[in-house]
Amino acid sequence: MNSKFTGAVVVLASAAMLAAGCGAKDDANGAAPAAQATSAGPATNGVEALEGEQILQKAKAALKAAPSYHTKGKAAEDGSKYEFDLKAAKDDVLAEIVLDGAKVELLQVTGKRYFRADAKFWAMTTGGKAQGDAFAKVLGKRWVVVKPGDKSTEDMFAFADVEEILAPDGKVTKGTAKEVDGKPAIGLLDDGAEGGTMWIATTGEPYPLRIEAKDPAQGGSVFDQFGATFPELKAPAAADVIDIDKLKK
Repeated sequence: MNSKFTGAVVVLASAAMLAAGCGAKDDANGAAPAAQATSAGPATNGVEALEGEQILQKAKAALKAAPSYHTKGKAAEDGSKYEFDLKAAKDDVLAEIVLDGAKVELLQVTGKRYFRADAKFWAMTTGGKAQGDAFAKVLGKRWVVVKPGDKSTEDMFAFADVEEILAPDGKVTKGTAKEVDGKPAIGLLDDGAEGGTMWIATTGEPYPLRIEAKDPAQGGSVFDQFGATFPELKAPAAADVIDIDKLKK
């Protein structure tokens, strides 16, 4: 999937390849005033009355302010297939990426970063099956801890950057309204060559709900579980962690 409206896929897949080497409700946060409730349904959050770029900025601000959220999706790009599943609670993030069948997990929690991968991933990124199997044997199920300031893995952990996840490929314009997973939403159309459609909630917070590529075969992504608690988003036990420097010896 080439669309920057599906930036989560592209950023997460890039992170995997590097491993081896939108607004609040009150006026103080710049949100549009909510429309008055009617007998037809709940009050809207006002974004459907805005222009496309304004709606996009509201969606970005809302996702950044969300206490937590989950997003998952699939994509196809340049002959490769990606799947990702990401859970975020402010700066704490857990993501699983599968790239052409190779899996890597990325964890950022309490200011520390970790990753772990399967043998197929290590084979893909270290030069072949023998090396990949050797890496997998040494590491097992342990997480590799990333040292603070390690520039070699900096891009790897750009995976939860809302600006990247929701970045359009071209100009955005407001589309039609419809229900997405039972929620009223407004479409944002990306006119770029690699564009698509993002659906933004028009009630409650203006969260992104779904991203669709122009070509359905290229996949898409969904956003849900806003405000959920993710017990798995925690630091691994010391026995389950290995220093990345040991891989370089």
